[in-house]
Amino acid sequence: MEEGRVIALDVGDKRIGIAVSDPTGTIAYPLETYKRKGSGKDVAYIIELAKKMKTVKIVVGLPLLLSGKEGTQARKVKEFVKELESAGLEIELVDERYSTEDADSILRGKGQNWKERKSKRDAVAAAIILDAYLKEKKK
Repeated sequence: MEEGRVIALDVGDKRIGIAVSDPTGTIAYPLETYKRKGSGKDVAYIIELAKKMKTVKIVVGLPLLLSGKEGTQARKVKEFVKELESAGLEIELVDERYSTEDADSILRGKGQNWKERKSKRDAVAAAIILDAYLKEKKK
């Protein structure tokens, strides 16, 4: 894998969880939870963030159904990815089943209440997606 930062996105209807790797592409960090403002503005924000972070790739969680098939949310995410790709960004889709539940469990384990968990859950889910991706690429 080319060395450089990788960004991961956990794309939802209202929010996008964003995580970033260190410059060596080894460690994943939750960065922020972005509140969606409309597809054009969302894409512009991600493009600008990718430039600012000197990103080599964006990993996007694909919310598959438990059966492994694509549902409505997966199709929405793919449409968003098409917009990012049209801006020339290198995108890779990865299975993100259970990432939100795992993030919620981690935050609950840290003693955070529901409101605190809700504000951080999407960014932590993105970090879980990114961590799994980075570990798989190192193999």
